[in-house]
Amino acid sequence: MTNPEDASPPPRTPLQLQAVRLFNERQYKSCELVALCELSQWMNSVPSHNVYAATTLEILGDCAANTGRHRQANDYYRDAADMVHAHVHSVMKRTTEDTTSSWEARLRIKESRALSNAGSIIEAAAILERSFPHCTKNATVLKHQHQQQRQPHVYATLESLMLLGNLHYMSGRVADAAVEYKFAVMKDPYALEAVEQLAKLGCDESTTLELIDVGLEHLTNDTNSELNEVKGEELEVKSLLPLRTFAQAHSFLYKNQLSTSLEHFTRLSSQFPHHPHIILQQAHIQQELGQILASEKNYQRIRSMDSHWMEGMDKYAHLLFQLRMSRKNAFMLQQGGYLHYHYSNYGGRDKNPSDTVTCGVEDELGQLSADMLDINANKPEPWVCLSLYHLARDDNEKSLAFVDKAISIDQQHQYAHYLRGSILLASQQPDHAVVSFFRANDLRHDIPSYEGLVESYLAADKFKEAICTAKEAISSSPRDARAITLVGLALSQAPASHQNGEGKDRAKRALKRAMALDPGAPRPLFALVDLFAAEGHYDTCVKLLKDAIEGRRAHDMADTSSTPINSHAVTWIKEHEDVIIAKMAEIHTLNEDYTEALECFHVAISLNPHNVIAIQGLERLEKVMRGIDPDEEMDDEGEDDEEHEEEHY
Repeated sequence: MTNPEDASPPPRTPLQLQAVRLFNERQYKSCELVALCELSQWMNSVPSHNVYAATTLEILGDCAANTGRHRQANDYYRDAADMVHAHVHSVMKRTTEDTTSSWEARLRIKESRALSNAGSIIEAAAILERSFPHCTKNATVLKHQHQQQRQPHVYATLESLMLLGNLHYMSGRVADAAVEYKFAVMKDPYALEAVEQLAKLGCDESTTLELIDVGLEHLTNDTNSELNEVKGEELEVKSLLPLRTFAQAHSFLYKNQLSTSLEHFTRLSSQFPHHPHIILQQAHIQQELGQILASEKNYQRIRSMDSHWMEGMDKYAHLLFQLRMSRKNAFMLQQGGYLHYHYSNYGGRDKNPSDTVTCGVEDELGQLSADMLDINANKPEPWVCLSLYHLARDDNEKSLAFVDKAISIDQQHQYAHYLRGSILLASQQPDHAVVSFFRANDLRHDIPSYEGLVESYLAADKFKEAICTAKEAISSSPRDARAITLVGLALSQAPASHQNGEGKDRAKRALKRAMALDPGAPRPLFALVDLFAAEGHYDTCVKLLKDAIEGRRAHDMADTSSTPINSHAVTWIKEHEDVIIAKMAEIHTLNEDYTEALECFHVAISLNPHNVIAIQGLERLEKVMRGIDPDEEMDDEGEDDEEHEEEHY
C-alpha cells in the first residue's frame, strides 16, 4: 500500500478522486460534502493510523483553508498528520516526535500555516519547531565556520524554513528567524525574500554571499545527481541572476549606506529595466536622499507598468505630501525628519501659480488614496495614503485615525508607525510620539526613525535621551551624515548643564563632520549657520552659505568625470539655491546689512517666485527699513480685531 520509508499518500479511492476533481474546479462546498461521505466510511471501522482517512482529512483541510475556516483546517491537518505519523511508527517499530516522512512534513506545514492565518503565531511556530527540529552534524557549511552546528531537519523544505523564519520574526525572535532564513538560502539561493530578510536583520554581507555560494553548490550537486541517473552527465550550475549584486544592494540599504545601495540597484535596473521591485527600491532611496524628481519619476513608472501595484505606494503618497506641503508652507528645515518637507521647489516640477500647484498635488494624493482603496482595502497602504491626504489638509484627527487603521491591519508596517509618530509630534504630543517612533525604529533601524525619536525627546525636554539616541544612530550608521547631524542638533539644543559647558563646540564639530561627509546635506549646513548666528558670528554664516553655492558652481564648470564631488550634494544645492540665498538674506537682516539682505531676497524670489521665506522675509525687511516694527504691527492688528469683535457684540 505505502512504502514506510517514504510514507507517500496511497492511491486515491474513487470518491477521493471525485472530491479532488471538485476541489480543482473550486467547488469547495461540493468537494467537502463528497469528502465527508468518504470519511464516514473509514472512521469507525479502521485504526487511527489509517492513511486513506488521512488523505480525506487533508482534502477537507484544503477546503476549509480556502474558505477562510482556518481553525477547522488546522484540526483536519493535525488529525491527518497524526495518522501518518502513527502509521510510520507502527510499521517501522520506532518512536520519535519529529516528522517521519515528506507527506507528514507537508501536513505539518499546512497545519502551522492555518494556525498562523488564524492569528496564533506562537503556536504555529511551535508546531514547526517540534516537527522539524534542527540536527547537529560535523560540517563546514561556510568557509569561516568549521563547526558542530545546527543543520535543518532532513524533511525541512524551503516552505517550512521560510514560514518558521517569518513566524519567528513576527513574534520578535530575530536571531532564530535569521537562522531559518540562512537555511533557506542554503537550500535555494533564489529565495530572494530570504536574502532580503537577512539584510534587514543585519546579517553580515560576506556571510550572505557565502550562503548564496553554498546554495548554488547544492543546486549543482542536485542537478548532477539527476543527470547522472538519466544520462550520466555532469553540469555546472551557474547563477541565472546577479544574486550577489541583489544581496549587496539590500545589505547596503539596511545599513543606511544609501548612495552605495542606489548604485547597486541602478546596476540591477540596467539589466532588468522593467522590474517593479527594483524600481521601487530606487524610488525609496532617491526620496530619502532628496532626489525628489527622480524618485517621483520612478514611482510613476511603476504605476504605468502595473496600475494595481500596491507595495510601497504609501511612500509615493508621502512624496506627494512633501510636494503639497512645500508649496503650502515655507521651508521647514528646522523641524527635520523624513516626513517633514525639506524642499521648496523641487527643481521646477510645476510652473503654474502656487495655488494651482497646491491643489494639483493634493488632487493627485486624493486620487492615489482612492485607487489604493479600490485595489485592496485590507492592506495598510491605502489607509496610510488616506492618512497623508488628511494630514495635508491639516486634519490631524482624521489622519491619526486612518494611520491607526493601517497599523491594526499590519502591526509590522514600519512606515505606518513612523507616520503616527510624526502626526503626534506635529500635534504637540512628543511623549506619545516617542512610543510610535520607537516601534518604527524597532522594526527597522533607519535614520528617519532615529530623527523622529531625537526630535520627540528634544520637544519633551529629554535632552539626555536625545543625545543617547543620536549616538545610537551613529553606531548604526557611522558614515551617514544624517546620523552625525542628529548628534550636532541634540548637543546644540541641550542646556549647558547636560554638556559640561562644551555642548555648542561639540555640536559644531559634529555638524562640520557631517558637512564634510555630505557637502550638500541641507540640515547640517543650516543648523551650523543657526549656531553661529545665535553667537553673532554673521560673517561666518555668510561664508558657509556662499561656500555651499560656490562649490556647486565650481562643479558645473569642472570636468565631472575627474572631479569626485557628491552628486547628491550638487543636486540639492542646484535645485534649491533660492533657499540658501533666502537664508543668507536673513543673516544679513540680523546683521542690519539691509542693502545686501534686500538684494538676496530679490535674487531668491527671481529664482523661485514661490519661495515663501523670501517673500515673507522681504515684507518684514521693507517694514524695518521704513522704521516699522513688523512684530508690533502684528500685535496691533490682533488688538484691533478684538476691539471690532467687542463692538459687534
